[in-house]
Amino acid sequence: MPPSVFILWPALHLMYGVRQHRSDQINQRRRYAGRALMFMALLLASQPYGWEKGIFYQLFSLIACAVVFVQLRIWRPRLVAAITAISVAGGMYALV
Repeated sequence: MPPSVFILWPALHLMYGVRQHRSDQINQRRRYAGRALMFMALLLASQPYGWEKGIFYQLFSLIACAVVFVQLRIWRPRLVAAITAISVAGGMYALV
């Protein structure tokens, strides 16, 4: 699994959070940090399969993570923090 896939969930968590439901209430610094993580994930998309396959995995994973994130954010917001921690740990393991 490409390491960039594990960065997507924490980026979504940073950009949207679980407490704010309107986009104008989300702190701008959190949004910029989430965008920076998304950009870093895009830069790491070529590892280890190359650009074509890496971008495919990146887009497919982004769609899947976004759908699950939105549903969990609405129905089970407490799980979002736990999944973020698991995703960060998985990303660290994939990088090493």
